[in-house]
Amino acid sequence: MISRMQGNAQNSLEVYEVISMINMIVAIGKNREIGRGNELLAHIPEDLKYFKKRTSGSIVIMGYNTYESLPFGALPKRENIVITRKDIDIPKAHVVSSIEAAVEKAKALQDNHEVFVIGGASIYEQFLPHASKLFITHIFEDFKDADTYFPSFEDEWKIQSIDGSSENIGHDYPHVFAVYERK
Repeated sequence: MISRMQGNAQNSLEVYEVISMINMIVAIGKNREIGRGNELLAHIPEDLKYFKKRTSGSIVIMGYNTYESLPFGALPKRENIVITRKDIDIPKAHVVSSIEAAVEKAKALQDNHEVFVIGGASIYEQFLPHASKLFITHIFEDFKDADTYFPSFEDEWKIQSIDGSSENIGHDYPHVFAVYERK
């Protein structure tokens, strides 16, 4: 274990203000689906490469279930912060008990590192009001058996950029990469 912090909700808004930018990164289906059975909806190598490129060298914040879904544990070349109420140690990760404590830990680690929230659904929902940018891979598929969803965001966000090639569109799961900023 690298560290363990308890949350302190009384100054939570102030804590978010000291982090210059909280980003969120996610792949979503047509209806904002993000997973099923604690797994990704689709295996898209281009999306995994995009995720790795965007988050390498950064701080990643995730819930315990997201951590459990990672095939090799903590993500390499990133500072991993895992939010859980469990009293556990996680190799190569900072364990905290609240989103406020996660932000405090990210602030302590920041030193010009970007911060990315990488899931799951509850963590996305709690961080969305404090996020500066959303990095969303839009998968043009309706995943009817999904059991996990990204929160509604469309009313408060606008597309800053969108990227996709014929390879993305011609994939078994057509997709594009979009960056959103607040309206």
